[in-house]
Amino acid sequence: MDSHDLNFLYLVDALYRERSVSRAAERLDLTQPAVSHGLNRLRTKFGDSLFVRTAAGMSPTPLGERIALGARRALELIQTEILDEPQFDPFRAKHTFVVGMTDMGGTVILPRVIQALSVQAPQMRIVPVALRPHEVNETMQNGSVDMAWGFFGHLSAALYQQTLFRRPLIGIRRKGRSGARQTPMDFEAFVNTPHVFATATAVTNELLMQEVKKRGAALQVALECPYILAVPAIIASSDYLATVPDQLASLFLRLADIETFSLPLVIPDVIVKQHWHARNNDDVAHRWMRSFVADCFVAGAPS
Repeated sequence: MDSHDLNFLYLVDALYRERSVSRAAERLDLTQPAVSHGLNRLRTKFGDSLFVRTAAGMSPTPLGERIALGARRALELIQTEILDEPQFDPFRAKHTFVVGMTDMGGTVILPRVIQALSVQAPQMRIVPVALRPHEVNETMQNGSVDMAWGFFGHLSAALYQQTLFRRPLIGIRRKGRSGARQTPMDFEAFVNTPHVFATATAVTNELLMQEVKKRGAALQVALECPYILAVPAIIASSDYLATVPDQLASLFLRLADIETFSLPLVIPDVIVKQHWHARNNDDVAHRWMRSFVADCFVAGAPS
């Protein structure tokens, strides 16, 4: 008998439970000759009768008893660990999820999810990692990241995705010296004023440049800053402009003496999504977390 053939576990278990070749055959939905043949193969393999005929039926030998009890434990383990649908209790679950994020994911999604998790799944942990668009596919494929939140642009078709919310882009600039809001900005002034780009919002930057190019112009990029939270301070101390999702702009307003303004061109909204790999699509804990995150934003984008 092939050492990888696990059917013998079911055969031995059925014989031990039924103490009859014919009843074991019925239990396994096999013919009686098939069960007899299987038993003979086991006898040859183990060099033991395993089950012998007695007045009480097919009784196990000591070795047969040991194998049968071991088979039962193995089958119970297979049933509970492999065949049964896993039971998932989020309140008691201790899962850790490594989540790749853009700045939008970290500043808008993460706080809301953490707050809700503290009530519904207090023992779950989220490990946030900064993730750039070009890193998403590889980290998902190698399993170093469980899911990703943010605006990553177009990703591999092999990844699943779900839209969480949409946000418009908005301009930020230094406040007027008098404290009063400055006049609306026209397109010519917008493209001719130096801009600050945060490298963390590379997809948003590219989107802005494409829309400006469609109108036959080119944007002046004076500075590319790797530190997203340095942007409002730079804007407040210069005549530079920046274009960011309105949620980030709201945060920046609390950090520096700046103001927002409407962009003088139409730019598509930023679509914030969660992404995951096919390997995690059917995992019960992963399914729960994705649904939980989506529910956090079911009423619409955060205000």
